[in-house]
Amino acid sequence: MGIPYKFKEINDNLSKDTKKKGGVHPIIKSREKLNTKALAEYIAGNDPLLRTEMELAITKTFSAIEKALKNGYTVALNDYGAFQLSAQFREDFNPEEPHRAESIEVKNVNFRASTKMKKRIGVSGFEKSER
Repeated sequence: MGIPYKFKEINDNLSKDTKKKGGVHPIIKSREKLNTKALAEYIAGNDPLLRTEMELAITKTFSAIEKALKNGYTVALNDYGAFQLSAQFREDFNPEEPHRAESIEVKNVNFRASTKMKKRIGVSGFEKSER
């Protein structure tokens, strides 16, 4: 089973030429979303006891990642990637006031895949999506 993809047309809205450059680029089409329960079933197969254990393990793992991020850690999962927070000033931030912890908020939780993971995923084949 390969990674589903389709081609999306690129519109050239910037070119002032009469011959506008177009083209296509590939986009990945997800088969579906795997929530925690579905991921546990995907791992455990037909074993209902293992499925329950997997669901608990997934929940506990991500709770621990959240806790570590809240305490200022970057969470690096060997050969998979790293979770890290980014910050920004709050919308109501006044630049004339002193900068304090209250002036900033979490912008995003970022995940950066490791090079090894990218290579492992990259060897998967692709198959044209019907959608």
